[in-house]
Amino acid sequence: MTGGPNPLRLPVAAARPDSESLLVIAERLTKRFGDLTAVDGIDFSIRAGEVVGFLGPNGAGKTTTIRMLTCSSPLTSGSLKMFGLDVSRAPRDIKAQLGVVPQDDNYDPDLTVIENLVTYGRYFGLARKVVVGRARELLRFVQLLEKSDRKMDELSGGMKRRLILARSLINEP
Repeated sequence: MTGGPNPLRLPVAAARPDSESLLVIAERLTKRFGDLTAVDGIDFSIRAGEVVGFLGPNGAGKTTTIRMLTCSSPLTSGSLKMFGLDVSRAPRDIKAQLGVVPQDDNYDPDLTVIENLVTYGRYFGLARKVVVGRARELLRFVQLLEKSDRKMDELSGGMKRRLILARSLINEP
């Protein structure tokens, strides 16, 4: 969105909390795609324990902001720090601490439920034995343990979403 007020402009806390309690600090965060300014200099911070949601109309920059937060899209300008790390310099270290539940399911349909979790957990460099234990624990948590050997097409839509939730927790973010 170019020109005019930015519907995603968030207030920065008037009294800056101590930096140790801040997990995310965004200052003048901007993302451009050619002539299109998708995110226009937003400022916000997120403290440990806070739950944050981005609200706004279509095209306000919500998804683009989330993509920058998850290190899947580089910022154009401004600064973004997560866990005390600069997203431009330490994306792998940041991603290792995140648990992301994407809007669309993106599991591997050729694998079983447990194979999906174990494969994803191995992306974090976790030992197979550790990942298998966590996978079973998480499947119990999302009430899918009895489906662990089933293929994805045998699960309902809700079960698939619960699997994606379990997957987001496999690395103990």
